[in-house]
Amino acid sequence: MIDRNTTTAAHAHSNHHRSTAVHSARLRCVTVAVSLALLGASPLLYAQSTAVPISIQQHSLSDALLQLGQQTSLQFIYTSDLVRGYSVQPITGRMSPEEALRRLLAGTGIEYSRDGNTINLWRPADSAAQLGPITVTGRSLATTEDSGSYAARDVTIGKSAQSLREIPQSVSVMTRTQMDDQGFTRVADALNYTTGIRSSSYSDTELFTSRGFNTNIQYDGVPTQQGALGPGVPHHDLAIYDRLEVLRGPSGLLSGSGEPGGVINLVRKRPTDEFRFEGAVGVGSWDNYRVEADIAGPLTEDDKLRGRLVGVYQDKNQFYSYGKNNPQLLYGVLEYDLGENTTLGITGLYSKMNFRVFNGLPLYDDGSLPSYDTFLGTTKLSGHETFELGADIKHRFGDGWEFKANYSHKENNYKGYSAMALTPVSVETGLTSGWAGRIHNTFTWDQMDANVSGPFTLLGREHSVTVGYNWARYDTTSSSRFGAFPDWDAYNNFNYGSALDQPLLNKSQDITTQSGLYASTRLSLTDNLTAVLGGRWSNYDLKSRDLKPARSPWQKSDAKADGKFTPFAGLVFDVNEQISVYGSYAETFVPQSDSDYSGKTLEPRKGWQMEAGIKGEFLDGRLNTSLAVYRLRDTNRAVVDTDHVGCGNSATGTCYRASGLVQSQGWEFEVVGSPIVGWDLGAGYTYTDVRVREDSDNDVKGQRFNSNLIPKHLFHVWSQYKFGADDFGGGLRGWSVGAGVQSQSNLYTNSVYQGGYTTVSTKLGYKPNEHWEAIFC
Repeated sequence: MIDRNTTTAAHAHSNHHRSTAVHSARLRCVTVAVSLALLGASPLLYAQSTAVPISIQQHSLSDALLQLGQQTSLQFIYTSDLVRGYSVQPITGRMSPEEALRRLLAGTGIEYSRDGNTINLWRPADSAAQLGPITVTGRSLATTEDSGSYAARDVTIGKSAQSLREIPQSVSVMTRTQMDDQGFTRVADALNYTTGIRSSSYSDTELFTSRGFNTNIQYDGVPTQQGALGPGVPHHDLAIYDRLEVLRGPSGLLSGSGEPGGVINLVRKRPTDEFRFEGAVGVGSWDNYRVEADIAGPLTEDDKLRGRLVGVYQDKNQFYSYGKNNPQLLYGVLEYDLGENTTLGITGLYSKMNFRVFNGLPLYDDGSLPSYDTFLGTTKLSGHETFELGADIKHRFGDGWEFKANYSHKENNYKGYSAMALTPVSVETGLTSGWAGRIHNTFTWDQMDANVSGPFTLLGREHSVTVGYNWARYDTTSSSRFGAFPDWDAYNNFNYGSALDQPLLNKSQDITTQSGLYASTRLSLTDNLTAVLGGRWSNYDLKSRDLKPARSPWQKSDAKADGKFTPFAGLVFDVNEQISVYGSYAETFVPQSDSDYSGKTLEPRKGWQMEAGIKGEFLDGRLNTSLAVYRLRDTNRAVVDTDHVGCGNSATGTCYRASGLVQSQGWEFEVVGSPIVGWDLGAGYTYTDVRVREDSDNDVKGQRFNSNLIPKHLFHVWSQYKFGADDFGGGLRGWSVGAGVQSQSNLYTNSVYQGGYTTVSTKLGYKPNEHWEAIFC
């Protein structure tokens, strides 16, 4: 398949403090876009001679400069070759930023000059002709915006910032740069180009699977309740995110109860220390129109109050008839420095999405397919409306210790109208038996997380610890009414009349609550060997009731957990400065409500995984690689007890026992980053063999599990080259070319088989200067 979308675009950047810095364009390959971005810096109001708490752990010089910039608001400009190969000793205590900088540069021969809060580094023997790629530091190590890189330095999926090599599990990051280069605007599109991830379910409310199972979602490191991930709750536009972090495999330490596929952390943009504005307008195939704006920077002269506002409006049709989608979004965030070491943040979001529901197409009764642009449904528009308000606070105690807390409240209202076929369409008459109606669901969830982390010394070595507590509550009400439409010309008649406006006769409510205390520590056993240990004690409960036709009392589900412990253990061995090998054991759990023949509720399902791998960080952090093998087992699954009947308060009721077993095993490889100057690459391959190993039904033993969702082979690659002054004598300077491939093996159900397929995308870009870029793809 070939991506039929076409795009050209333009973009602008300028920065009064970072005139030599390189910024990536924020343009969308699904549109023809013209963009403008203006970046500037507020005047420096930071006294460089003032002593402040500084804590820099032993790192390479480049990482130490990033830490110093993060803690002092200094910004560094230097060539990557300048700092390569240098390491520094820890620096801890109160001192001026310049004193800390002098300590870091001692013995290197590197000199510096300062212009406000911008520090230029050079070696006296250097000349302008020797300058290579410019590196700019001075923000969070994990932030990917303006990094110009596909290779993430750090991630925050485990509460505090860690490098990928420090985490003894498979972790991938979709950076802001790669999202912009590939023109992604939807979460599912970006995650489908992330190693080991595949999306399913309805557009913009997708579920994501990894290693044979669903994944769990976090927002800015705070876990949501599993119920919030089901179909009906939309994902927000990618314009508000800095990066998407993905950890594959059981994540009970991070999320508590949840499927063993892994966890996805969606990290949103934050205010910047300097003024910036970016805008984009576009048009593309199938009447696709999009407008996007992003403004950020300080709001007061002392820079203590900073803000950011992102707005998106899009109106597009689809390749099939009557397809319609109209997403709108407004996201805002304020940060205020309450003191030298304390920052308060407030976030707000409003999202609206109008669209036509499309549930898919039935086959004709002779097994043939309808044309690709066929529509089945109602022309009546459905809609999501979402409100969110949140607050967070961060306090730095000094000596590397930090406290963080986050709370958010979100409400979503969904009104949906849909129609579907229940039988194949007759070739002779064009008729089928159909079903049409409407749904009205409301979703409300609250979530919070608070944790403290920092280093400590034991037996002459420095270690670190994180302790925290999080809580999530998910409240949903559901109403629906559908009616039958026999002998219906579903491919041509989309008028279902008053059936879509009949009063809703049923309404139910479910509330799921989960909380947990977690702790993890990194123990430095030797200079090269680190042990990572952790655990979480979780509580989980669910209650339900009917609201229509009559209000019923709350019924507490037997699916619950009290103080359920999920452990984690791992080892990381640094072979050298570039390569680490690791091994780990992780668990998660899922409560079950089924009962055995004695009336006892089954124990929760337990997902556990053993994983081993190797990770590499090369070319001064510009290229990340990883190779992992794993075996994951989902045990205690409820299966029918064929030896007993009479459960569930019925003489013929089905009984269950917790003896089912599903096993997933496989391996994966990933390479992400810039192998050479100008060439960006993101590629990954996953082999997944997931099968039912134990079940009371002998016919399913040994069969593929979730064979309609999980391909055995999953591969993606995106490669882009930006021509520089040395390519073809500079004749192509400013031009870029890119191409991507996604490929997967077969999927099937009992009645439908889908063979493997491959999709291809291409891109051509032109960037005449730092302010504009045109893209066609």
